[in-house]
Amino acid sequence: RPQDSVQRWPPLLGEEEVRNLLLRTFGQTRWTQDSPIVADVWIGYLRIAEKAARRRILGPRDLALDVLLTPWTGVTPGQVALSLRERLVSETLARARIATSSTRVVAEIDFQAFVQAVVPLTGWWQDLWSRLTSFGGAGVARVRAPDKSDAATLLADYRGPALELLRYMTIVGFVARLQAARSAAEIKGLHEVAGRLQRSFDMTSPAAGRQATGADLNFLFDGFRDVAGASLQAAEAAEAAPKPGEAKIWLATCNREASQTIFDSCKTVKADAAQRVFDTAGKGITIAVIDDGIDARHAAFLRRADPAVSQRLKCGPPFTEADLESSSRIQATYDFSVLRDILAAGANGDAATVRQLHPRSTKIDKLVSAAVDYLKIRADTGRGIDWALVSPLILVPHDDNYQPPAADHGTHVAGILAADLPKPDDLAQPLYGMCKELSLYDLRVFAPDGSADEFAIVSAIEFVGWLNRDRASPVIHGVNLSLALRHDVDSFACGHTPVCDACNQLVGAGTVVVAAAGNTGFDGEPGEAKQSLGTGYRTVSITDPGNAEAVITVGSTHRRDPHAYGVSYFSSRGPTGDGRLKPDLLAPGEKITSTIRENRTQRLDGTSMAAPHVCGAAALLMARYPELIGQPRRIKEILMKTATDLGRHVDFQGAGLLDVLRALQLV
Repeated sequence: RPQDSVQRWPPLLGEEEVRNLLLRTFGQTRWTQDSPIVADVWIGYLRIAEKAARRRILGPRDLALDVLLTPWTGVTPGQVALSLRERLVSETLARARIATSSTRVVAEIDFQAFVQAVVPLTGWWQDLWSRLTSFGGAGVARVRAPDKSDAATLLADYRGPALELLRYMTIVGFVARLQAARSAAEIKGLHEVAGRLQRSFDMTSPAAGRQATGADLNFLFDGFRDVAGASLQAAEAAEAAPKPGEAKIWLATCNREASQTIFDSCKTVKADAAQRVFDTAGKGITIAVIDDGIDARHAAFLRRADPAVSQRLKCGPPFTEADLESSSRIQATYDFSVLRDILAAGANGDAATVRQLHPRSTKIDKLVSAAVDYLKIRADTGRGIDWALVSPLILVPHDDNYQPPAADHGTHVAGILAADLPKPDDLAQPLYGMCKELSLYDLRVFAPDGSADEFAIVSAIEFVGWLNRDRASPVIHGVNLSLALRHDVDSFACGHTPVCDACNQLVGAGTVVVAAAGNTGFDGEPGEAKQSLGTGYRTVSITDPGNAEAVITVGSTHRRDPHAYGVSYFSSRGPTGDGRLKPDLLAPGEKITSTIRENRTQRLDGTSMAAPHVCGAAALLMARYPELIGQPRRIKEILMKTATDLGRHVDFQGAGLLDVLRALQLV
């Protein structure tokens, strides 16, 4: 109102208050992953509601939030966009500016449209309605809190999906009521309700008597029903979410503004500055990624520095799978997940089985019969593996029959190492890895179903040793192992398992080996509250091959604020089981944006994401100082000596945070 001065309005809810409201509703801790609507979306709408309540809104567009919608696997962005258009009224649709990239849908919509059109399309909403048994859809419209001074009785009756729905109704109702507030007194009252909502409804707790009342909840529930409107009525009538087969949304996030041209993690370890100062991007160095596979078709791995490739990007025809051999920095792809079966079939002279195990080009197929004959002879005479004979049988040709990986993990790791993507399809800013001109070998040890064993991993490591048999001219300069095997203490001494021994031998032969520390730093089950009380945090949790003494073992820290957040809660910690210092270094491993299959990008977490940062740093050292090639222990020493101390315990941080610029300056 005109007579209300700015000084009369209550202060905005603080960040801690907002997050407690969202993540500690009714005093119960939950994760943002509990629903597909991440916290920044709720916070965005809540801040808009505060502006609306304070008369800072100029028009309908100011009430809208720009959101990105990620479809479920198997659902295309076009299908989601179509369903969204069908659900929005014409006026809202005109303002929404719905558009699709190859992986996302973007829409600028107000809170009511979001609740009515977006949320019902999520898999979470659909699953929630199907799980509601104690009070069904028909009961939601009539649910009321008891006419008592507290809401403990109501909440005591609901668990599981019913409690999920109550919390959702409460948050939606709060934002709706705040947006509709018409005076400073109403805003102040809602702020007080927010404080009460964060307290436990356990009447034995010290906060008893200060919790939200039944009147508070009824006020918010009514606000929810006003906003949900027809979408809630339709769901209640069917006691279900949208029809089976309708497009589903996996995740809703804010469409944030981009101001950087390189993802935060590279800046955190100063890789961007190092490349500018020392004019190096990893050219001439090759790293093997032992993982589940790299999508060699991804545009991030094109040889953009090659004039022929650069010219074709400007005006030539699109690249095809047949062009991979000449245009991709993925030098070769080998599938070790089928190696065991190929060797077994070859030993039996079973050429038909060998052909069926792995699709290959016609050229390679002609070699199978002869190769199987030799495999049988070698098996019959007790001779070991001949990589010159076997490697063509596990080669994944880079031709029209190219077989992409079945999962995204290895492509994501490779992107952190070597992405060079000036114009991603699904990002507003360029995406660059640690070494934009680095070459890669794709050594697949995970089968399409996600399974892997130590044999395949050890075989891949030994294959690298065979390729590098001429130490003076190695084919592969380093290996990245973003994988983990649990150490069986009853079977092996720590650091002396088969995979650890293979890694130590490879380092001894002159190849840098970088391994993830593991993600077993916290022993909580998925979905459980992560709390410092109890036995959740674990030391002596480094996994193999990170236990190998000679490898560079990497733990995880925050991608942008490592000094503030320190070591990631999930990052495995030392010492090793036999008392050695591990991890050796930390690198960014939280919410790291990198490449995934089919020219897309994604954020992932884990020490798997931290390891390639360090592997990339080693590659930059070798590219800038060729005399370090074949000196993995010296490289490890340099990286540890120049790391930044984050002020954490040595068993948590090792030598500290990777600093690429300082490492290059030391030599």
